[in-house]
Amino acid sequence: MSTTEFPCKASNIYDKNINFLFGSGASASHIPTLWLANNTTYETLLTHEDCSEIKDFILCSYFNRVIRKTFCSTPEVTDKSYDSTLNSYSSFLDELVVLLEKKGANQIRRANIFTTNYDLFFETAADNSLRSKTFHFNDGALGFKNRRLSISNFHLTSWHQGTHDMYKHELATVNVIKMHGSVSWNRDKDDIINVLYPNTPPKEILLECDKTINDVASKFSTTEDNLEDFLNLSAIDIQTLEAFKVYYNSLAIVSPTKDKFSETVFQQHYYQSLRLLSYELEKPQTVLICFGFSFQDEHILEIIKRSLSNPTLRVFAFCYDNDSKKAIKNTINDSRVTFIYPKEEGMNISFDKFISKIFKSEEGDWVTWTN
Repeated sequence: MSTTEFPCKASNIYDKNINFLFGSGASASHIPTLWLANNTTYETLLTHEDCSEIKDFILCSYFNRVIRKTFCSTPEVTDKSYDSTLNSYSSFLDELVVLLEKKGANQIRRANIFTTNYDLFFETAADNSLRSKTFHFNDGALGFKNRRLSISNFHLTSWHQGTHDMYKHELATVNVIKMHGSVSWNRDKDDIINVLYPNTPPKEILLECDKTINDVASKFSTTEDNLEDFLNLSAIDIQTLEAFKVYYNSLAIVSPTKDKFSETVFQQHYYQSLRLLSYELEKPQTVLICFGFSFQDEHILEIIKRSLSNPTLRVFAFCYDNDSKKAIKNTINDSRVTFIYPKEEGMNISFDKFISKIFKSEEGDWVTWTN
């Protein structure tokens, strides 16, 4: 355990090439995880051949239970989990912009946020932050009525010039690179990804079936009975699911299956994102700060491991609790990775604690770190 100053404090990293990697843990207080009953997940069901005949039913449940929340529309009634999660994202962006503005005149005022989430918390939070701060939030799309996504757009820089062009000031830029897609994306017939932010989430898909996804998960893990017979979907439900599947296929998001990238449009964007991550991690004086990320994505994990040959790269993995620290360290046990985790059993690192530890002045004693 280190007894020196906290290693990834803002004052130590402001002049570095700053990169973040966010996983599902960042939004988990509002958006449900993939876990269902009896140690079964949506991924388990969608991948298993015994569930192939009811795949649309499983996807419909996943859509209703998880995806609709990722649109991050303001709830009609007070939702504390939504409000607190959005406040955390807004606070993070506010602090990050302040940090980027401290960079010297000869440094690029840019930070990259790589994320495997396809929710819209970053975009919603950016609108909040832009009310009081001036910065460039870059989602990788250009256009007006038709906004098209391109990895090359993440290399753009914005400047603010005086009225009479007497000075030029680089705006802080926050790039958000969504590696698993986004609910704001749609792919057209030419496999081009278009970006459009809806004001309201799509309607819930209602079925007549009295069985739930938890019933299916329980049945799946305890019996070898035919799940299609178990559901016994009506003709109306089958028709509803067929219409739903057409809509679902228009979304440019990664379904929770083992074969995540079977479609060309996803493969192309995903591997372009990996190349961008690799390129950034190979730069001198780079930091990568990971939060809510389990390191289970094999391709991202391999990029990080390979990039550790960069002698000036520093990787910081924030672990939610001691159990997640053990799991992550089993996955990437390298002396060049600093693991940050709660000092005591039963404690955890929330989004707000993550922000506080990096950006706030108070030190506290609730975390420790090891290499």
